[in-house]
Amino acid sequence: MITKLVESNHYHIWTDAIHARQLSNQTGNKWDRGTYVRWTILTAWIALEIACQDALENNAISYSFQRNINDTIASKGLPPLDWSQGIWQKVIKVQNLRKDVVHRFPSNSNVFPEASVAETTIKVIREAIQTIYKHCGKDSPQWVEDDFDEGWTTGTFQMHGTIINSPYYEKEGAIKVAYVYKGNEYIFDYLAPDTEIDQPLENLFKGVGKPITAVKLYKNNELLVEYVYDASKVRGA
Repeated sequence: MITKLVESNHYHIWTDAIHARQLSNQTGNKWDRGTYVRWTILTAWIALEIACQDALENNAISYSFQRNINDTIASKGLPPLDWSQGIWQKVIKVQNLRKDVVHRFPSNSNVFPEASVAETTIKVIREAIQTIYKHCGKDSPQWVEDDFDEGWTTGTFQMHGTIINSPYYEKEGAIKVAYVYKGNEYIFDYLAPDTEIDQPLENLFKGVGKPITAVKLYKNNELLVEYVYDASKVRGA
């Protein structure tokens, strides 16, 4: 698991979707797989609806999805979407999968879908979110690039130590980097004494493997700076 700062409800629902997708790949039980695939479809679709509402500035998009998008785009003088091909044709296929779950499930024979259905759903919804924002002349949210989830975890992490190969290990003036996990502090790395400590530190912790809640930088055992994350927004904390 990597540290994810989930700072919006929209990102939260996206992490639900990619978590469900990962579980569908991990399980060997077809009953569980069906559950996780359906979960992926439903939550990914919610993420798309919210994205369309945000990009088009219309909170009524969800009801009669395709018609309302067409009407809103026309009212804004934007080029129409082509639902007969490309990404929007794929979106219609995902919408039909959602309808199978929500409205047609009692008569739908495909109750044991393969994990590939979840994979395809995530790919289509991600591209659709990026496309609708671009169509409206806006930047898509950065979180839609998130494609990683650990899936099942044991609830604990076996290794809290890190093998440190830094040439600055315990050298005079080196900047010691530590993180906080479950209330305990662990050394992660040593950086060059002249390292710019105002730079974003997210990339330093992609390999930690734990949902950390704070980062601390020391020089000669003196605390230079501490970055504290809101634990309520760190998935898995």
